[in-house]
Amino acid sequence: RTMRAGELIGVPQSASPAMRQAHIRLETKDLADTSIVQAGIRPGVGGAVKLNELIARRKGKPYTFLHESLRSILEPTCGILVFQEQVDQLLQTFAGYTSDEAEETREAIYKRRREEHVRKIQDNVTSRIISRGYSREVAKIVYELVAQFQGYGFAEGHALAFADISIRSVYCQQNFPAEYFSAILDAQPAGYYGPCTLANEARVRGVKILPPNVNRSGVKYSVEDVRSDEDPKILFPSGGIRVSLEQIGNLSKSTRTRIVGQRKRFPYLSFFDFVARVRPARDELETLILCGVFDELHPNRRALLWALPGAMQYAEGVSPGNPLSIKEPDYPQNIEDFSYLEKALYDRRILGLDVERHLMSYERQRVAKRGGVTAAEASRLPDKTKAIVVGNPIRLRFPPTASGKRVMFFDLEDETGLLNVTCFNDTYLRDGHAAICSPYVTIIGEAQHRDKHVGFVVSRMFPYNAGVERHVTEHQPMPIRVGDFLMS
Repeated sequence: RTMRAGELIGVPQSASPAMRQAHIRLETKDLADTSIVQAGIRPGVGGAVKLNELIARRKGKPYTFLHESLRSILEPTCGILVFQEQVDQLLQTFAGYTSDEAEETREAIYKRRREEHVRKIQDNVTSRIISRGYSREVAKIVYELVAQFQGYGFAEGHALAFADISIRSVYCQQNFPAEYFSAILDAQPAGYYGPCTLANEARVRGVKILPPNVNRSGVKYSVEDVRSDEDPKILFPSGGIRVSLEQIGNLSKSTRTRIVGQRKRFPYLSFFDFVARVRPARDELETLILCGVFDELHPNRRALLWALPGAMQYAEGVSPGNPLSIKEPDYPQNIEDFSYLEKALYDRRILGLDVERHLMSYERQRVAKRGGVTAAEASRLPDKTKAIVVGNPIRLRFPPTASGKRVMFFDLEDETGLLNVTCFNDTYLRDGHAAICSPYVTIIGEAQHRDKHVGFVVSRMFPYNAGVERHVTEHQPMPIRVGDFLMS
């Protein structure tokens, strides 16, 4: 059900838009179907696996087999070559090749592109098939099937292994969401999407992202129980993920080790206590302050920046074994703290993810007033329904097309998830710069349904001037990646 719904963000081997779309359209129902998608959506295969045709046949498009031996090899995949060993089986069954000869022939067709070599291989294959009593028509079809495979593909065992990983991951994600996303975040960089998208997906699924904390964060991500915001008496077991020290940019391995090691003796009692015991570099201390590591000890981040020189001086004066040997300095008074939004910008800039909520959520009221809908709402629109959506364009892709014209695909991300967006040539030439050069973009277009998959086809795109940009400077720009190309 999860695969048929395409709810696969964060699932290894199945998270990409092409994978999610294929599972929806194929209506994946078991391990075998999952393996077909694994083999069909892979770099290097090119047009070898005609997935669109396979899906059409699965949904009732008629097809026939010219020979029963073709049926025995290709019926599980609706007459379409999907797995590498199906090529070898065709050559062995019809041409009488050994397994070694079949492999060599398959590779030769792919590697020897010069016309005379291909013709020589074709003549050899078809003559052997005919000599074994098959018709010339059967020989032609078998060779065309083998030649069209383009020499590269997944072995079925390989595809099944990847499919098994995806299915097990779905189970873990559904039954242990906090533990699962914690592990996936620890594994970065890996997979199709980065920490910001994964953290957002965890939030959408009800897992709370907890800020880095000097007394709670480990070197790796960890899972914690979370108290309800509405009723502190209610405790959600494993309801949150604590951001790790490794996620904090500009923090050395030795400093992370000292933070955890010193804490084993007893918790840090104050900001000054931490500085005296850990003695981080000044720039590391600034980073720790700005991403909220000390919020539980002192909530005013700007005041802590003002207190930093005094803290460094205090650390130099105390005895290494007795941090209470001299009196701690006082915190600066009457210092206005950063705004909630400024703190969120620092979180994204330093951690590479949003803690409490996605940055786009700060624009929601403004966008809604102008008739814009969320990515989640756009993904549920009826076919041909027009809408306006605003978000962060990520994972821009420019696949080759038969016509040679440009088609740009990307995901539009906001606080509700991802919207699969298609931009055709005319729109790309006129408005493509908006998605490529802007952290946020307004897209105008319509939902289009294809075999239960909902995509959004753009007719116009414009840069969106976000309100949050008023809080950034030349030296501290928007902490959102622009031009997030996956393939150019």
